[in-house]
Amino acid sequence: MEQDGSRRRRRRLGPTYRFSDLPDDVLHRILLRLGSAPAAARTSVLSQRWRRVWTRLPGLVFRDHGPLRNRSFLSAVDGGLARYSAPTLRALHISMFHVASRVPAARVAGWLRFAAEHVAGDLLLCLPWLPAGGDAEELLGVGHGFRQLRLPPAGAFAALTVMVIRDARIDARDLERVVCWQCPFLLELHLVAIALVAVSDIILRSTSLRRLNFEVGNTTRLVLDTPSIEELSVSNLAKVSVVALKLEEIVPRHDASDPHRRRLLARHLRWLAVKGSHLVMPVLMRHFDTVDQLELDLAVSSGEDYKSFLRATTKLAKCDVFVVKLTTEWHAYESSLLYLLRKLAGTRKVVVHLPWTEGPPCMPGCNCGRKGSLNIDYIKLESLEVVEINDFTGEDHQVKILKLLLLCKNISASRIVINISRLFRWLSEGTCQRIRDEAHPGSDIKFNVWLNGRWEPYA
Repeated sequence: MEQDGSRRRRRRLGPTYRFSDLPDDVLHRILLRLGSAPAAARTSVLSQRWRRVWTRLPGLVFRDHGPLRNRSFLSAVDGGLARYSAPTLRALHISMFHVASRVPAARVAGWLRFAAEHVAGDLLLCLPWLPAGGDAEELLGVGHGFRQLRLPPAGAFAALTVMVIRDARIDARDLERVVCWQCPFLLELHLVAIALVAVSDIILRSTSLRRLNFEVGNTTRLVLDTPSIEELSVSNLAKVSVVALKLEEIVPRHDASDPHRRRLLARHLRWLAVKGSHLVMPVLMRHFDTVDQLELDLAVSSGEDYKSFLRATTKLAKCDVFVVKLTTEWHAYESSLLYLLRKLAGTRKVVVHLPWTEGPPCMPGCNCGRKGSLNIDYIKLESLEVVEINDFTGEDHQVKILKLLLLCKNISASRIVINISRLFRWLSEGTCQRIRDEAHPGSDIKFNVWLNGRWEPYA
């Protein structure tokens, strides 16, 4: 009788909706918001159906932040990969951040085998640093504080499109083999804070690769045989060779509205960043005619090094956006910055990262003191629309740089955005007014401050 009464009450109240009745794709979206595979696996206690839902997630993320749970974390990764039942995986991220963590060789090899068979998208493997004096297993080699990652000698990452490797020691030939032969559809390769086991050249051949971030120590020369490359970043590299490039049809901006506009064949990049050494600049500028965004983060010294800098940057690729950050040692910042600005043509936006501190004066006889080094008359920038100034603190040496830039007619006539350093929340009104007073009458100058995770206008 009681059961009949409950049924009647349920009928009066209408149908009952449960999480388990939701379709798999909705449940996947819910579980992905948990941010990690172990958290998703713990939802198995909710119902029998949820025991299998997490095993078919489109992405798996494993993160370990402490040494106390190292063994349980490794077991969680192994167990999660073993129970995964979908044929393909869009993303696999395994990150261990604590320096005291240990990763046995056999376990990492198993993770890479799983990735080769299932990942059709992003693979991120972040292993911890080896502490000083620590011992290493067969995967791990001690040297410069890094672990040595031995990539699988056989098999293909047939569907892998994005690979990120950070903080590791790698054999040059292993790296070449994986990129050239084992990843036929690789689109992005990010090698960050990597050191080669031995000083060596690196040859990267890939017809599919479109984005490369190359920050690999002990590299004597990088050889690029990547005809589809669109975005390139190189750090602290002394030599580079470009073997194959794809010519693109481009339309000059001033001809865009002309129905009979002429088309040019050019070697084009969407993004090019050169960091640290300027020595690779002549080769890159010779091979790439146009760049949507050109970023230079260079170290400049005095004497012969400054002469080398001048020779290396004689020609800059034509770019829409130019980003510059210079680190000077016994050398004046202003002359180097103005020299680069004189080389620009057709640039719509210039982004300048100001130096935090004022460097010591140049050594006697430095070329930056020659006549005309601070001359702004040869800075054309006829197409300039926006100038963005970053890391502004109001220090006298920064105000001096801004005053010099504002003497240029085209810079002063453009829209100027000055972003106050994120370490500061306040500037004196007098400092802001000093900058406005130096600009041409009617100049559009705005100050921004970083608040609540975004740039806000500074009143």
